[in-house]
Amino acid sequence: MLRRKHRRSRELVKFLELLGLRGTMGGVRNGLRFQAASGAARGRVMGAFFFAGFGTFALIYDVQPLLAEFPQEFGVSPATASLALSLTTLALSVSMLVMGRVSERVDRRRLMSGAIVVAGVVSVVSAFAPAWECFLILRALVGVALGGLPAVALAYLADNVPHGRLAAAVGLYVSGTAFGGMSGRLIGGVVAGELGWRYTVWIIGVLCMVAGVVFFVALPKRERRRVGVVEEGEMALRGLLGRFVAQWKDSVLRRLFVVGGVLMGCFVANFNYLCFLLRGEAFGFSQGGVSLVFLMYFAGVVVSPSCGWLVGRFGRKTVLRGAFLLIATGALLGVAGAGGGTGALWFLIGGSILVTIGFFAGHATAGAWVNRQTDSGKAIASAQYLTVYYIGASLLGWAGGWAWQWWGWIGVAMLVGTGALAGVCLVPREDAASGGGRG
Repeated sequence: MLRRKHRRSRELVKFLELLGLRGTMGGVRNGLRFQAASGAARGRVMGAFFFAGFGTFALIYDVQPLLAEFPQEFGVSPATASLALSLTTLALSVSMLVMGRVSERVDRRRLMSGAIVVAGVVSVVSAFAPAWECFLILRALVGVALGGLPAVALAYLADNVPHGRLAAAVGLYVSGTAFGGMSGRLIGGVVAGELGWRYTVWIIGVLCMVAGVVFFVALPKRERRRVGVVEEGEMALRGLLGRFVAQWKDSVLRRLFVVGGVLMGCFVANFNYLCFLLRGEAFGFSQGGVSLVFLMYFAGVVVSPSCGWLVGRFGRKTVLRGAFLLIATGALLGVAGAGGGTGALWFLIGGSILVTIGFFAGHATAGAWVNRQTDSGKAIASAQYLTVYYIGASLLGWAGGWAWQWWGWIGVAMLVGTGALAGVCLVPREDAASGGGRG
């Protein structure tokens, strides 16, 4: 029984690494030694990480259902409005690289809790932003601050939770992030519909601050660290530039990095401007009603665990190309929903569900492929994948705004569909992945 628990723990951590969730925390699963703690202490740690994940991702994504409000409030274009989310995620991806290094030499409990509290404070301040430029700067600072949690969380859990309880601890943290991302979108839309968008970012900012304080109090004052983490960090630093270059020279990794960016870009563009469409005259949804479209994300969450079986049966290339074809099909269905009316709404819902399933399946497959393609420097490869992933979200999310301005929803659907078909062509040959690892 104990062996099975340990095996499940290792498999879960490996799965999270394959998805790129470990950021720059290299070697979490190698040579770990854990200290047993009381059941009450373990419960506090696990609960603390659940609420930390919830607060962090609610704060990142609370603005997505609000994007249609910003052009009216600040007089900006839809493309510019999308930067409220894009700048946050882009700043987060860069911050994770830095915070991962900083965490090797500072108190991780203080770093993580401080990141959450500071991000909450910045969000509260952003609720009073007098100008659009000021609001964007504050949203970028939210991303910078929040990088201190995901860059450190899994490493902290691996070092401080007994091996047999690691699967449950990491599972609770990831559940908190997923639940937070979903709740941030839903709460953001509902509160904005009743009180306005400024109350949304203020309330979620306060909740994030409370989560940061609770997180700090719940974690034990003393922590354990894996032996050798600083030395490994110094070695990684010396070879960092060489590994970055070597991985971009690998044609398979290079294509997979770009594939991740296209996947996330198509996904973000679809849902960013679906909000604009549903709020417009064709459908006339309320702000709270628009937020309900994010319940579609459950479809991707349900499908993702089956990706491993699909890859084993059909191969990575086939599954990844199939994911892009699902996105393209969803975009095509979306075109039929551009005119408004009940029938058109069902086309929109069906198309967006296909886009969601395609994104989750493609992201899981591409992230796993990146990990398998690298023999060493897996953390750097994951970091590069996530960086391009968020860059793609920023660029295609911004480009979708111009498509919306010029051609409406049909233009957005064409952009998403074209991006998905380009993604099909970018998928590397599966036989090339056996060459094993690059830097």
